[in-house]
Amino acid sequence: MNARQFKRFLESVTKLTAGQLEQVRSALTTEHTERASYQAIEAARPCVCRRCGSEKVVRNGVQNGLQRFLCRDCGKTFNAASGTPLSRLRDKERFDAYAQCMKNGLTVREAADEVGLTLDRAFRWRHRFLSEVVAHQPKGISGILEVDETYFRESQKGARKLTRPSRKRGGKAEGRGRKSKDWVPVLVGRARGQAQTADKVLGRLTGAEVTDALKDAVTPGETILCTDGHSAFLHLQRTLGVQTKSFVASYHGPVLDKVYHVQSANNYHERLKSWIQRQLRGVATKYLPNYLAWQRLMSWNKEGVSADEVIASALGKQVINV
Repeated sequence: MNARQFKRFLESVTKLTAGQLEQVRSALTTEHTERASYQAIEAARPCVCRRCGSEKVVRNGVQNGLQRFLCRDCGKTFNAASGTPLSRLRDKERFDAYAQCMKNGLTVREAADEVGLTLDRAFRWRHRFLSEVVAHQPKGISGILEVDETYFRESQKGARKLTRPSRKRGGKAEGRGRKSKDWVPVLVGRARGQAQTADKVLGRLTGAEVTDALKDAVTPGETILCTDGHSAFLHLQRTLGVQTKSFVASYHGPVLDKVYHVQSANNYHERLKSWIQRQLRGVATKYLPNYLAWQRLMSWNKEGVSADEVIASALGKQVINV
């Protein structure tokens, strides 16, 4: 539309009826949302070839609303979403609206109603948006890192075949306490006074698994680990090479030397479990790493990430724990 046509359009707005104005508003909102989706994808466009890593990349037309690129070395074409979990998804113009739902932690049904998707597609999109974020863990944290464990009840929700007898909602777990096989341990590390969060679903709460989960998050000589008295944490000073402050709340009190505690980690546990168990009504254990990643997105810098950053993270760009 040229300047003259646009001017005539603006002049005609005053002559529109209330119903016509509503149609114009709806059309503008839809167009803005669709463009925002493509702009967010394009913002993460690759600087190198997705296939061979060559930097000899040139523009090669537009397809389905996205700029395509051609590699001069291998001859392959691709776009900003190629080789990512979002590459094969249709209706990419709805990504911005769906990312807003992810930003707000909505349920599958709420997201489906908001974006206009079926429940199956909304659920599939959720895990496509989260699969890349699982690996976005912090590296080399300096300062105090509070580490504590929490437990989620093992769930086979949605499984076609159960590996145990089915139980009614709210039924008691087998075995004694949290040591029973019906509970899944989750390790959470929160950097004191910083936004970084490290987390991992563990097979068992052992020293070896805790060491493997935290080895990239700590820096010898710069990180101070603060833990409770669980036996899995007793040898971290030797296995990780960092200073460790361990205390037993029933003996030392909730705070050691007026500095060392795990209250930030415990607060994170409470927010994580309240969201998963109350709003989402529980999640399947096999998807639990994705939900931990989702919570990290929503908790980044207290206010969470933007819709554009949700899309960028789904395309592989690390926007949290940086």
